[in-house]
Amino acid sequence: MTIFLLNKEVDLDKSELLLSLPFADASDLEQLELASGSWGIENGALVGRFRGNGGGICYTKESFPGDILIDFYGTMLSPCNNDLNFVLKAEGWDYERNDAARGFIGGLNGWYDKKAGFEKYPLCDTQALVPFAAVSDREYHIQAGYCKDTLFLAVDGQLLVEMRDPAPEEFAGFGRIGLGTYCSQIRFRDLKILRPSWRSVSQNYQANF
Repeated sequence: MTIFLLNKEVDLDKSELLLSLPFADASDLEQLELASGSWGIENGALVGRFRGNGGGICYTKESFPGDILIDFYGTMLSPCNNDLNFVLKAEGWDYERNDAARGFIGGLNGWYDKKAGFEKYPLCDTQALVPFAAVSDREYHIQAGYCKDTLFLAVDGQLLVEMRDPAPEEFAGFGRIGLGTYCSQIRFRDLKILRPSWRSVSQNYQANF
């Protein structure tokens, strides 16, 4: 599968697998820092819950700086219908502030009005959001990544959002991956972290009239 971005093509099939976490049993939790919220393995999947008006996030202990791609399956568990979230190029958790430190937060049914997209956290002065009303108890296949200076989010094989990072040097040294919820309960399974295979392309129109 190829994802076509502005002046870039990402070949998902040729991307290099760095880490696979099926979440089939509790041993996969050893790879994670359960920073905020309640997390556990239930029926062969990772389930995160956070009942406050805030975020619950678990992070990979390992960091993967540079270009990155994540591939996983996620479900909002009813009666919840918001914030199936993830984090890319993350610094980790800020325990003094009890909040996420720097990173790109992405997700489905977030931002209070059922939107999908990204924000550059914690300033949130760089965002890209589109309407997307995901359904509770339906599993979604999510593929999201960062290539040089561009973030993208695809759901069930369809590109939804791409966002240019105006200052890629700011998070250049960060590389932790997070899965999250925000006043919700979310099920995650089969997380794969990959180094994306992509190339720059030149684009133009050819008049056909």
